[in-house]
Amino acid sequence: MRPAHRPGAPLLIAAHGSDRDLRGLLHGLDLGGEVNLLLPYFPERVEGEDVADDYKFLRGGSADYLALMDAILEDALRHLGQAPRALWLFGFSGGAQFAQRYALVRASRLDGLILAAPGGVTLLREDVAWWPGLKGAEAALGEAPDLAGLARLPTSILIGAEDRAAGLVSRAPGTRFGSADADLAGLSRQDKARSLRDDLAAHGTPVTYTEIAGVGHKLAPCAGAAAQILRGWLDETQDASQPQTTNRSET
Repeated sequence: MRPAHRPGAPLLIAAHGSDRDLRGLLHGLDLGGEVNLLLPYFPERVEGEDVADDYKFLRGGSADYLALMDAILEDALRHLGQAPRALWLFGFSGGAQFAQRYALVRASRLDGLILAAPGGVTLLREDVAWWPGLKGAEAALGEAPDLAGLARLPTSILIGAEDRAAGLVSRAPGTRFGSADADLAGLSRQDKARSLRDDLAAHGTPVTYTEIAGVGHKLAPCAGAAAQILRGWLDETQDASQPQTTNRSET
């Protein structure tokens, strides 16, 4: 964790993609020390087994990444000493998959969510089995989705305007995390991002969608666009003359 310069600053959790580029996240989301920056690092291998994608789906084998992220966050909050005035979550690529699914369960703890170029999304459909949909999500994760919290959570979706490749994120039946409904939201990252935007909007979530001109599947420009959004949120939290609202549950 990189602490902010001042106590009480917002805490930003930034989830890495498959390349685990923590340096890129640190550089792109620095915000001049105005936020506490927490970068969880999820394992690629455990006891020789490839688990590189497991975190994206919150559960993999016996590992519970929902509980792991909860523990990482609680430890970070203890080290800060003073509660942050806001808690935000960002994810790029595979990290956006993790962030979306973590927010499905922990929405009421968050004050803002930014999803950049997810390679797979979970739609809020009770007629489609987990993970492309929500049917069986509680059994799979051990907790029910927080749909009421999600309806209040400010969410921004970012995607490069040139991030159009199809098939790169395919999860066919029979493969690890494969599903017959894996492409329900579309074949490309753009398709999936648009489908998620429409799905969240229909649910009542305050969601924005931005296509970044001239950009493919790259962290740096997505982090730059996210930083602009975060600066806006930062300004809102610093405006003491206006009443502050929060999505977070106090329980």
